[in-house]
Amino acid sequence: MNRQQPQLEYTMNKAAITLALSGLLFSPIGAMAAPKAPNVIVILIDDMGWADSAPYGSKYYDTPNLTRLCREGMRFTDAYAAAPLCSPTRASIMSGQHPARIRMTQAVTPKNVPEPKALPPRPDEYSGLVQNRNHMPLEVFTLAEALKVAGYSTAHIGKWHLSPPIAKFAEGDSSYHAENQGFDFVIGGAHLPGPPDYYSPYARKGTGRGTGTGIRNLKPGPEGEYLNERLAEESIKWIDSVKDSGKPFYLNFWHYAVHGPIIPKKDLLPKYNDRRDPDADQRCPEMATMLDSMDNSIGILLDWLDKPANRELKENTLIILTSDNGGVIHNQVNGNPWTSNRPLRGGKGNTYEGGVREPWIVRWPGKIEAGTVWGEPVQSTDIYPTVMEIAGLKLRDGIPMDGRSIVPLLNGEAMERGPIFTHFPHNFGALCAPSTSVRAGDWKLIRFYHAGKNAASHAYELFDLKRDPSEAINLAAYFQEKVRELNQLIESFLEDTEALVPLGNSKYRGDPQATRTAQSLNKAPKRPRSLRLPGPAIKTAKEGNRRIQLTDQDDQARQTHALVLEGSEWVRVRNNPDGSVELRWDTAPKNGSAKVLFGWKGGAIPQEINAATIPPCELELSARGSKITHEYEFTMPSPSQSAAKAPAPKRRSQDQFFKSRDLNGDGFVTLEEFIGDPKNRNVPVLTKRYRQLDSNGDGKLLLEELKKQTR
Repeated sequence: MNRQQPQLEYTMNKAAITLALSGLLFSPIGAMAAPKAPNVIVILIDDMGWADSAPYGSKYYDTPNLTRLCREGMRFTDAYAAAPLCSPTRASIMSGQHPARIRMTQAVTPKNVPEPKALPPRPDEYSGLVQNRNHMPLEVFTLAEALKVAGYSTAHIGKWHLSPPIAKFAEGDSSYHAENQGFDFVIGGAHLPGPPDYYSPYARKGTGRGTGTGIRNLKPGPEGEYLNERLAEESIKWIDSVKDSGKPFYLNFWHYAVHGPIIPKKDLLPKYNDRRDPDADQRCPEMATMLDSMDNSIGILLDWLDKPANRELKENTLIILTSDNGGVIHNQVNGNPWTSNRPLRGGKGNTYEGGVREPWIVRWPGKIEAGTVWGEPVQSTDIYPTVMEIAGLKLRDGIPMDGRSIVPLLNGEAMERGPIFTHFPHNFGALCAPSTSVRAGDWKLIRFYHAGKNAASHAYELFDLKRDPSEAINLAAYFQEKVRELNQLIESFLEDTEALVPLGNSKYRGDPQATRTAQSLNKAPKRPRSLRLPGPAIKTAKEGNRRIQLTDQDDQARQTHALVLEGSEWVRVRNNPDGSVELRWDTAPKNGSAKVLFGWKGGAIPQEINAATIPPCELELSARGSKITHEYEFTMPSPSQSAAKAPAPKRRSQDQFFKSRDLNGDGFVTLEEFIGDPKNRNVPVLTKRYRQLDSNGDGKLLLEELKKQTR
């Protein structure tokens, strides 16, 4: 399908002229002519969490070039991906539209469809599944197309993941690849979610260097070459080829890193093995080497721009760096989680902050004030309108635009960006329950679909991110009017984007949240079954302080976060890094009262973190002293509270199983394909079974081998 590309008027609009003349953003230009259209480089890191670099707080990962970029540009502390998975965020950057509008709300997989729908729930489901679109529609007028029409040279180098898997479309179909979405030059730019290998020849082991086994348009390099640095060199090579053409350029430098497979950069492993703290949240040496290499690749590009011969080029090049979703906490290497997003809760695949809050750095030498930090929330949808405004281009009339230009922020001026929405209506077991969230100011509301009693209503979690960035204390029961206000924002958003939402099961009986939590407990050894406030009653006749930490069913101290709900004029809390809380109070007023809430902020794996937020413990203080008004005790739901058991699914035939695993239709199944989703996990039982079936040990399981071994 071909689309018509509407013409854009390439003129400096009023906003761009204002920017160009502003002393806050640009250095004085005196009597010089109007500035040239800027070059634009968008660097997108895959699966890099908010806390996965030194400027965002990591003590384990070395990222000197991200630190350098922050020092030379502007760092955003509260930036968001439009979704907690890669494909929808990528689509939001290219379109400026929310994934809900495009109906691409999860990563593209072979299970996706061209025209998604909300499916009715099965008898054992409280909420039905929502399908996902398997490609970014050609009707989307992408940022690359808009800039190309305006005279830009365009290139995409790296991961795309906005095309469907070949197995679901005509053989060799490249209709939705990057070259058909506005890019003149492409390396990668197809479906691959992660590279077959990070080492040259970038192909699956055992499949050689043949066509289709590596990364499109990327020739194998010398032995030992690592992909991150190679993509940087390819980016430099392309920029060098167009920089003297008289045309501005737009480059997507979109890393595959640090998506799986986890293939460490071998020369860096000793460094991170030596500095590893086994008790730290971030402790995976293999992941550390990949982040280090990714950072080095950015340094290669920055060093090249720093060359004296490229001074003018550097000064006229805008760089935007961010990530597509939170860091992965649901996979491990040698018992170590790939990473941790702490102090944020959650990770890739859910709507807590760890799943969607991202690093976001912008540099434009002499234009954006170096070393500045902004806390105003921004989102990946904002990249499109921001680049368009800086380039002096008008947005095309009639094209939906959910993003907002953040030029005022880059200009050092305050702006109210508006609510940030995340629509993720998918059930991924322990990773997430179907939900939509909104952040407005410091408040964040998550609506969990049909998760109320008997699935007859939604469940809600409300957080004050300023006082509780770890989302430990659900305030929904205490601020019901705020819940209604933010829920109306969600309703308006869903209506405006015509989003697909899950269908509820009216026959479901029981508490979906409690049932889901109970299912997680078997694999969540560190999630507390009960929480209580220890220690004697507090005497408030005179001022004082006490260190408080929640204890569990085994009298073990737990990571604790607290906030003052009422009475902050005489009661204060300080949340300490060690997980304790310092409670301080003045002499209690005669008729005064205060209420302090204490929540659990621990856990490392999805089963511990992503089940429903544990209700807070309550401590009331008054002139009479203190009183505990609520503590937590989890009650297992009875069998009668669960939905009717669904009939057991029919066992698939060997032909059906083989077809479901042979994703690229090449007539054999690799170990990675055999293990299936989630990809790149280490499953010893399945690995052993694969080796039993693969009778000749060539890494290519044939249907005949499968049938022979399973007779």
